[in-house]
Amino acid sequence: MVKKKEEKKSLVKEAIKDLDKGLGQLADEKKKLENKIKSLDLNVDSARMQEQDLQKKIADLVKKEAKLNERKKFVEGKQDVLSEKLSKVKKIKYELEEV
Repeated sequence: MVKKKEEKKSLVKEAIKDLDKGLGQLADEKKKLENKIKSLDLNVDSARMQEQDLQKKIADLVKKEAKLNERKKFVEGKQDVLSEKLSKVKKIKYELEEV
């Protein structure tokens, strides 16, 4: 009977040892997953910051584009005025050559 109790104690101890080993493995896996989540959180934050930075750069480029379009219209207007003046000068030159 003592022998059976010793065998049961031994089996229980072995089972507890196996459970402790399994719990240790689960704790390791849990820690790895938690670290992975932290890493992903950092990556998401980094991606958000990059997105905000890129949106700001895009907004700046849109402003520059608008200024360049204004300047282009201004220069095109000047070009039209110059073309008209050149045309008048050519007409006057032609008329003077006929005289």
